[in-house]
Order: sequence, then structure tokens, then C-alpha cells
Amino acid sequence: MTLGERWRRWRPGFPVGLICGCLCLIGLREAIVESTVPDWIVAPLLVPDTAGDADAIVVLGAGVVGDCVPNLNGVRRVLLGARLWRAGRAPIMVFTGGKGDGPCPVAESMARLALEVGVTHSATVVETASKSTHENGTLTLPLLQQLRATRVLLVTDRLHMRRAAGTFARLGLTVERASVPIYEGHVNNVDMLLAGAREFVALAYYGVRGWLGDIYASGPSTRTAGVATTAKAQRRLANPAGPIVLLGASYARGWPLAEVAGITVVNRGAAGHVSTEMLERFERDVVAARPRAVIIWGFINDIFRADPAQIDDTLDRVRQNFTTMIELAEKNGIEPILATEVTVRPADSWTETLARWVGGLMGKESYQARINRHVLAVNGWLIATAGQKGLMVLDLQSVLAQEGGVRRREFTADDGSHITPAGYAALSADATPMLEAHFGSR
Repeated sequence: MTLGERWRRWRPGFPVGLICGCLCLIGLREAIVESTVPDWIVAPLLVPDTAGDADAIVVLGAGVVGDCVPNLNGVRRVLLGARLWRAGRAPIMVFTGGKGDGPCPVAESMARLALEVGVTHSATVVETASKSTHENGTLTLPLLQQLRATRVLLVTDRLHMRRAAGTFARLGLTVERASVPIYEGHVNNVDMLLAGAREFVALAYYGVRGWLGDIYASGPSTRTAGVATTAKAQRRLANPAGPIVLLGASYARGWPLAEVAGITVVNRGAAGHVSTEMLERFERDVVAARPRAVIIWGFINDIFRADPAQIDDTLDRVRQNFTTMIELAEKNGIEPILATEVTVRPADSWTETLARWVGGLMGKESYQARINRHVLAVNGWLIATAGQKGLMVLDLQSVLAQEGGVRRREFTADDGSHITPAGYAALSADATPMLEAHFGSR
């Protein structure tokens, strides 16, 4: 049978089939609109907003219509960002987005709207060259560095937030999140489902390109490169000619730091110990050595062994143990020096990477991300405590870290945790000059 004969035989039923097909599509559309299935499908994209303040609010561009007017998504983002600015969440608003196919840069149109709703001109900064979420991050980073902004409050649509936050986290920034609700940006479930499908594809692409960081990481810790200079740093030493004790767990045990500025370093690292065990042996391992100073380093085993459901109690105990060790050192005329804990490496095998990506889509935090998030949180407390008490702090974490705060692969042993000889060499190269300057000034 020829093609023409088949068409003549099939043609009488074509209108009926077409009508039935259209009715089926309409019915399917209505079923999707009324169903909760689309909510379940897009749920892995959703991440919760956060309540922290920031150094700058970064509003991601959407688009323009007409004569350089932000489209509806852009208007919603500007209004949300302006509310956050008026609430005092950050002093600066950074708008990012280039010209694209529109008549003017998206960032400029959004900044003008912000001025119209009351944001001051001095509080607005624009980046007008980016054409993608990836470029939003990379081209905004130099502006943020000029502003000395390391913590940003990101404003975008909720379906877009996971990819946007991952993009900025990969650059080493701490990311707070504020999303435009789904119901404001999508007229119905069909529109939401189509947007979600595009976002899943974009997430997969960004993941393959390595453009996504850990959205739960707290970002890099503040670098303290030098000697504590507050009045409390000039403390009474019971034995100025004594050694330096390095107290910690296996990380400390493996550090071949034998001498600094002509002062002997006594290693008192003990494999597997948690901060409670370090406190229990403080008298015999530190005080009994009559040192001039003690470097207190190590709490990652507390986190490794903690029940995730009890992690808050564990971290409170770590802070209390360190506070007590500082007090014991000062009581005995020993200078306490704090060292930040180092993070573990990210997932780097294909199975770990796949598991992390799938878990991320399901809203689950990877094991490494969870460990590192808690490490960075306590590190922040250590640095703040050192500042309050006038103590020296060795920021070992930042020496071994890559973008996003995770440890560099070359500094990580095969178990994903312990430090390689190259890592210890990097620690010594960074810490030794600071310690020599510190003790030399005494």
C-alpha cells in the first residue's frame, strides 16, 4: 500500500483523532493543575531560607520588558531585597545581570526600581556583564571582595535557589538565602513543573562542570595572620623558658613541628581523642611539662562520633571543653594558642559524587558537608573567642582549604580525613613564621 493510499484510508478519522488528542491534553493539563504530584516532583529543588544577617544582599537578575523595566520575576526579587535591606539584614544591595537580549542591563533596571522604592543610591551596586547564574557569581565576586563582603544574602526565585546558592558557595562565600515564593512566580502547577524541569537540567549541567559548591558550608573562616595584639596578650608566664606543648588528637600527633624560634615543641597528640579526653589529660600532659605556651588543636573526632540528632549538645560540649582548657592554661601561667580544626575533603570518586548529587536533589546533606559545616561553625567560635580574650589563633583550616571551605585533595590521605605530608608541610610553612614572630616579640 502506497503512502497516499494509507492517507486516504486514515484521513476520515483524522479530525476525530485530533480532537480526542487535544481533549486528552487539556484533561491532562487540568489534572496536573489540580494535582499535588508537581509539588512532589520539584520538592528536591527546594532549600529553606535562612535568618542570618550578611555583608551584602545579592539580587540575581531575571529579565527586562518594554523600556528597560524589570519583568515580574525581577520586580518580585527587587521588592524582597528592598524589604530585607530595610530590615537591616545587610547594608548594601548588589544587583547582578547583563544585557542579554534586552534593551539594557538587567541589573541597572532592577537598581532603578530599588531606588524608587526607597533604597538609597549609596547602598546600591550593579554588575552588568553576566549572562548566566555562573557568571552572576564569578563576575560579582570582585565587587564583593572590594566591599570586603564574605557573607552574602542571596535573593532569587525558590526553584532557582539551590543552583544559585551552590554557585556562590563554590566561590568561598558564606550564603544566606531569601527566596521569592513559588506561588508568586508561577501561575499554576504546569508553569511550575516546566520551570522545575529546566532547573533539573541546569543543575545537572552545573554539577558536571564543577560549578556548584556546598550550600550548607559556612564558608571560609576569617584569616588571623599574626600576633594577638590586645592588652591581654601580655600575660604572666609561669615559665618563660619552657617549651611549647602541642595538644590534640591524631592530626596534632602527625605534625612534625619540633622547634619554633629555638623553642622545643612537645607533641601531645593522641590518636582518636575527643576534646573531653584532651581536657582530662591537660594537667599531666600540659601543666606538668611547665610550658610557656600550649597550642590547643582538635575537635573533629567529637563530630565524627556524634549522633546527628545530638550534635548541638556535642558542639556545646566542645566549646565548654575548650573554654575550660583556656582557663586552666591561664590559671597555670601558660599562654593558650588556639588552632582551627581542618575540614575533610569533598566527595571525589564518581560514586561519592553521584551519591552527593542525588542526595542534594532529594534535599539531603552529604556526610562530608555535614562534618564540614559543624567544623566551620566551631572554628568561627574559636576565632571569635580568641579575639575576645586576646589570644593568638592559628587558622590551620584556611591553609589546607580550597574554595567552599573543603580540604584540598593533595592535603588529604586516602581515608578522606588524615593529613598528608604535603599538608603538614603547608601547615608548617604557614604557622612557623607567625609563631617565630610571636615568640620573638616576647
